[in-house]
Amino acid sequence: MNSKHIQAIRDVLNDLEPKQKALPYLELDSMMLAQVVEVAKRVSQNDINPTHVQNWVRRKYVPNPQKKKYNREQVANILLINDLRDILSLEEVSNLLGYVNESLLDTSDDRINPTKLYRYYSEIFDRSQMDWQISLQGLEKEVEETLNGEKMEEEDREKVATTLVILNLLARANLYKQIAKRWLNTLDTKD
Repeated sequence: MNSKHIQAIRDVLNDLEPKQKALPYLELDSMMLAQVVEVAKRVSQNDINPTHVQNWVRRKYVPNPQKKKYNREQVANILLINDLRDILSLEEVSNLLGYVNESLLDTSDDRINPTKLYRYYSEIFDRSQMDWQISLQGLEKEVEETLNGEKMEEEDREKVATTLVILNLLARANLYKQIAKRWLNTLDTKD
């Protein structure tokens, strides 16, 4: 497989800022909307803009800011919602966060402070990126072994191998999504 293509895939992983880079911002007492959006852009793969956050406030996924400022718990929930919104519907995200912290609008019923939840999530996620590097190397090897007996031009082999890697990454992402959604559907969010 062409090392240029593999490096492109690795670059995607390397270009992502560690989610833990948001942690110092969660130590601040409050942040303006533009600051929240900037932090979210740095640590997420999703595009985000002020309208997204305002929509989440309007739909009651995030409490109204106080004097146009978001507290650290709100910022943590915004970061979590932003990370999950391309994988789950906003309703499903709300159900998941509500499973652990009941009402997203009331912190008095929280089982864990949202900033601590985000910190734990970011630590685990950032470690999993290292696992992806190892997994990607194994996937490359599997593809090479699979195509080993195949007679084709080198350029064709590279394109087929790259396509197989991408197909398998997409299939794994879908598998993880399906597992997570099925598990989420089994949670009783009323407990």
